Amino acid sequence: MDAQYKMGKTEWLMLVSLSVIWGFSFINIKQSLLEITPFNLVFLRVTLAFLTLLLWSVITRKSLRLSRANHLRLIVGGLLSCAIPFSFFTWGQQYVSTSIGSVFNGCVPFFTAFFAHFILGGSERITTRKIIGLGLGFVGIITIMGLDKLGSFDLTNLGQLAMICACFFYAISGIYYQKIVPSHLDKTVVTTYTLFWAALAMSLVSIPLEGFPSLDYSAQVWLSLSILSIMSTAVAYLIVFKLLKRAGPSNTSINTFLIPVVGILVGVSLLDETLSNTDITGVLLIFSGVAIMQNFPKLLKNLFNARTTTHQ
Repeated sequence: MDAQYKMGKTEWLMLVSLSVIWGFSFINIKQSLLEITPFNLVFLRVTLAFLTLLLWSVITRKSLRLSRANHLRLIVGGLLSCAIPFSFFTWGQQYVSTSIGSVFNGCVPFFTAFFAHFILGGSERITTRKIIGLGLGFVGIITIMGLDKLGSFDLTNLGQLAMICACFFYAISGIYYQKIVPSHLDKTVVTTYTLFWAALAMSLVSIPLEGFPSLDYSAQVWLSLSILSIMSTAVAYLIVFKLLKRAGPSNTSINTFLIPVVGILVGVSLLDETLSNTDITGVLLIFSGVAIMQNFPKLLKNLFNARTTTHQ
């Protein structure tokens, strides 16, 4: 299985596309939260994404039949990859800037490396290099949160902690789909049912807590919600499930090295956000940790070799 993982030109193109799509999701979450409560936003997001893929599956005549066992697998997958992490991240972004929110998304490779070591083994095992990367990333997270604030914990810290919890579930879900969900299943069908079960789960949470969504939103919020649902959820999860099978969980999680770059650029240029010197230090530590863990120079070399081979 390990020998099948690769990071060639196609995989890098998928990875960059995913990073841009998800990098812009933070501003759309922020805009949507102006008029939509957090859990209702997650419910609407996954529901619209599910309906989009269901329509696409019907148009392309996909067979939507799955065994009961596979449905059970995707119920768990819907919780791990969508319902739970989306809820943590959306709630947290009420109190955290777009830029910092995208940076905290960079915690995913740290959790992925830890769990992949015990669950997948092989080339996914933790090495000295990965331990150094983990250490730098942890210091970066603590730097952004602020050592002086950890004792009192305000809403900003709770929002940051919620985002870290979301990254925990993102990491687990990547390994779960790699290990538990059969690889022969059509990725569009897998994504469609993942979103269906996530939407059903969120309806059981959001409606009792926040009531039915009013749907009486401004055009700008509807636009943000539509982009968030269609591009950052439906299309993004089609890409991520294909990438997991081709590149493996650890390589796929490199997108969290690129997402903060997009998120910071969006936050600074479109929302006039600023980063303090402490934030910048933390960001650089997290970036360095991910780069060391993923052996970024080697990955870039592999990409260059793939491009050279393609042109020969």
